[in-house]
This record gives sequence, structure tokens and C-alpha cells, in this order.
Amino acid sequence: MVRFCIICVAALCASYCASDVDDTSTTEQTGSNLQGSNLQGTSLLGSTLQGMSLQGFQGSGATLGGRALVSVRVQQGEVVAEQNQVTLHGASLIGAHVFAQAQDLSASPPVTALVEYRITDVMPEDVSYDPTHTGSTFLYTLEQWVADSSSWQPACPADFEGRRVAIPLAATWNAHGDRIESSDLFTFGCTTGVIAKCYRWGYRPWITGYGDLATIHWTCTRLARADYCGNGVSHTRDGTWVNVWDNLPAPGPIQTHGDITPPGMEFEAGWSTTGAVCLNRARWAIDGDSLAALCPDRPIPANPEESICHTMLEVLSYHPDVHLFNESYVNL
Repeated sequence: MVRFCIICVAALCASYCASDVDDTSTTEQTGSNLQGSNLQGTSLLGSTLQGMSLQGFQGSGATLGGRALVSVRVQQGEVVAEQNQVTLHGASLIGAHVFAQAQDLSASPPVTALVEYRITDVMPEDVSYDPTHTGSTFLYTLEQWVADSSSWQPACPADFEGRRVAIPLAATWNAHGDRIESSDLFTFGCTTGVIAKCYRWGYRPWITGYGDLATIHWTCTRLARADYCGNGVSHTRDGTWVNVWDNLPAPGPIQTHGDITPPGMEFEAGWSTTGAVCLNRARWAIDGDSLAALCPDRPIPANPEESICHTMLEVLSYHPDVHLFNESYVNL
């Protein structure tokens, strides 16, 4: 499956569409909001939470019908919990209340808070967002309790289809864009956020048979945001088109390059969880310091006239274990 994508980086604003154009599917995908700058696509509402970042959703403290839920966890694209020795999942968790941890690391000492959410709807993911045909993923409509207004407010922005929904993942991401395995916290990634978008491209962390898809999903979040240095800083802009593909082992690849390079596009980079491992050029002109100065630990051109990696094969000559690549237009 060829994936030709728009990476949108406006804060909390993204869209997602799918259509076939000359054997190329088109996708609009969010880019900028990383947790801490909001990778999951959610925003914390209310003045008391200003300046805070969502750390993750707790497995503890959840309730349904006023009674405790235990063993709350994410399994293969859905939230699962136990109540009175009965396993609940899917639509049976509509009405559940869950708590997320928020933190302001800039304060001294750091300030923490618990934020209450409720699940108001659960629906299966559309098969058009399932290139690996592995199913199981559910979409969750979440509302946040906002103390300022004593009301429940939608937790996710509306996506291109007008839905305010999130996908659960069994990990969290920090302000540097690092994926963190956790037995206590998990993520609800809004479909306007990079975490959910890379998931919908087929890089579902729980899938087996394609290699380590948890690592590939994390890598995809770096690519989507043009996080060249792997430090959580995005270098792309709203509405930027990219062409993404992988060389994952059989039954992969999940996303393919296509027969030709889309007109006007050039090779950009090969990617890992640390960012761009070998960069041909930046997606957009970089203001201030060059990328070479910003990322001194990797092969990056010192100026726009230079080039190091023109092709996937040249990337692999530097880093044979890289599996994700992209092309983009020459933007100024």
C-alpha cells in the first residue's frame, strides 16, 4: 500500500482523509503536537491546568457505574478492564471514568494533577485504516471534566471526518518524543495526533510478523514531525506533503514507495527512533542555526547546497538497520 501524506503541524489541528489517486492513497496527518507539546493530540482544558502536559492515563482509579474497575490495560488496540471478575472491553466500557496524570515540569517544584475523563462512546475502527488487516482497534470518544465550568468537554479536536475520537496505546511519550514502556500508564492518542496517525498507517505496535513495530511506530512519530534531532522539536509546517515507505520484512512492507517518485518531491531522510539518521535535506528551510549545528551527532548537510543521502540505498550504507524513509517537496 502506498501512503502519500500531508503532515499538519498546527497546534491541536489536523485532518485525516483517505482516497485513491493514481494508485496513491492520500492522507492528512498531524505533525506537531508532541506530549509536552502534545503528540497525542489532546489538550488540557481549564485555567487550573494551564502550562501542564499530559503524562498518560492511569490504570488505577477507574470506575464504571460508580464501582471500581481493576486491571485496566490496553490490549491490541482496545482498553480492557475487570469488574466483579467479569472482563469488560469495547462498548461495555461506555460510561467508564478514567484519570490521567498531568504535570508542569517548568514549575519548581514540579506541579502534578489528576484529570478526570469519561468514555462516552466506543466504536470499531474503520477497515480503511487497517492496511495490515489485523483488526481489533477501537475508537474512544472522551470527555474531560473541566472544573472552571463544572462541565464535561470533548477531549479531542474534530478530525477531518468530524469525529472527536482517540486510539489507545500501551505506552506513553515524554516531552522529548521518547516512547516509554509503562505498566501503570497508557496513552489515548486523538486521531488528530501523530501517535494515532502512524498507528493508522499500519504501524501498530502490538502486531507481530513485521519485526519490531513498536520501534517502527515510534520512528514514524519522528518522521511525521520532522523531528530530525530526535529531541522532540518539530521542523515541519501545517499542510506539508510527504511520501512515506518502509522496507519491513515479510509480510511487509506495510507502506510502499510506488513505481515513481511523486513529481516535485525529493528524498528527505531515513529515520530511526533517534530522528533522521541520514538526511538529504530539510523539509522546510530552517531558521537560525543549521540542522548540522542543531544535530552535531549525525550526518546532516551543513548548508542547503550540500547533500549526503540521496537515496534509500545510501541511507542503508550508513545504517543498514533503518526501515523507514520519506520524500517531500522542496519547500522554502
